[in-house]
Amino acid sequence: MTSDNRNLGILVELCRELIKLGVNVGLSDARPALSVRGDLISKKVWIEIDQSGESFVWRRNDQARHSVGDPAGAAAKIAEYVKGRDIDSGETR
Repeated sequence: MTSDNRNLGILVELCRELIKLGVNVGLSDARPALSVRGDLISKKVWIEIDQSGESFVWRRNDQARHSVGDPAGAAAKIAEYVKGRDIDSGETR
């Protein structure tokens, strides 16, 4: 199994968890990555798996991370970030 296929499978698990939390999720067709947003007019946040294959990464400016072994925990953190960011006048934190 290639690393892209492995990462895609892991991202699908994360996608399922995010949907359970009411986050709008899109899957990139160009690379293994998810885009998420609180509602359909909010700016997207991209989520990828880091080069080590061990962590989900988002908020590139400060490298927010969470273990790929805990997609439910990562989804909770990401949902909290997206919903909080949408409240903050559309500015990213």
